[in-house]
Amino acid sequence: MAQDAAFQKQIQRMGELVEQLESGADPSVRAMAKELLQSLMSLHGAAIERILEIAFEEAEPGAAIIRKCGNDELVSSVLLLHGLHPEPLDARVARALEKSRSFLESQSASAELISIQQDGTVRVRLEVKSSGDCGSSGALVKSTLEAALQNAAPDAASIVVEEVGALLRQPGFVSVTQLASGKSMMAGYASPADRSGD
Repeated sequence: MAQDAAFQKQIQRMGELVEQLESGADPSVRAMAKELLQSLMSLHGAAIERILEIAFEEAEPGAAIIRKCGNDELVSSVLLLHGLHPEPLDARVARALEKSRSFLESQSASAELISIQQDGTVRVRLEVKSSGDCGSSGALVKSTLEAALQNAAPDAASIVVEEVGALLRQPGFVSVTQLASGKSMMAGYASPADRSGD
């Protein structure tokens, strides 16, 4: 964990340095710094790719090492940075949802992958069953799930968590479905006793 925290600090510092270079007054210095950074990234990317190729040549033992690298948070983030992660986006999202399952169940919630669109947008459906303080609990569950998905798929174009079910069944809310079907607006004001059968 300390190693991961140190890595995150280094990434943050690198971002700060890049911003300082971008805002520097001398365009030639900016251009040289950018070229140096791109050259280092290309060199490291090529070396990491070659390491993965060498491991892959070792058949199953090498494949096991590659899988371990893909599951390690620190190594995984570097592989993603270079576009070399061994697991595709959909597999990483599915694994994040699976790892989140016990937390979600402890919060009377469930989540499922709706789609991963061509542009890399990940859409997930989140349902939190009513448990009294639905608002704050739902917000905590949603933010925790979003963080887990972001950690697993930082290369996703965007992550959209759609809240359904009890999160939306609050006094005063009338769904589009209810309006379209002509149901009474009073249905949205069902008492807690009436809703407990959901």
